[in-house]
Amino acid sequence: MKAKGLLLVLLVVLISLFLVSCSNKSDENGYKDITDLYTVTQNDDNTYSYSFSDLNGKILFEKDGVAREPEINQIDVGIYELITQTGTGLSTNWAVYCDVENSKTSDLFYHVLGADENYVICGNIKNNEYLIVVQEIFNNDGEGYFKEYKLENVSPVAADFAVDCKIDNKSAFVTYLTGDDYTEAILQIQLPD
Repeated sequence: MKAKGLLLVLLVVLISLFLVSCSNKSDENGYKDITDLYTVTQNDDNTYSYSFSDLNGKILFEKDGVAREPEINQIDVGIYELITQTGTGLSTNWAVYCDVENSKTSDLFYHVLGADENYVICGNIKNNEYLIVVQEIFNNDGEGYFKEYKLENVSPVAADFAVDCKIDNKSAFVTYLTGDDYTEAILQIQLPD
């Protein structure tokens, strides 16, 4: 009888240990909660300093003296977007992407319109031409996918010629303004597999 009681106590202890170890995980894949990866401090001058780490605690990206705290979006399992707005309109944002599983950080991207797990879509004005640029997020060596799409008849606006981007099932739909009457047009881009 004592052996059965001891066995029951041992079983309860093992189940308790299992439940405690499971409760330390934030989801079914074992990823930490975002608050374990991200730290932010508001400085005395009302700027922000922040850092973003991988699953092992290694700092992937940090920035000091930023006017606004970034918005953090999960792009895919283990891939996060830190996007910071510096003014009004999409042309005044910049973003960096962090892969917390593989300890990778992207280059900085400006005028970010959207992103999926592999590609970032940005607006650009180069040589008085209005462009939509699609490139691999973690293409830091310059060897990966990069393609520019030239827009025609863009409205005579400041920098915010592209006003929206939706990504659905490997297609990007970029809305931009055309003509003197600012009519919305949509550029559909098929993203590579």
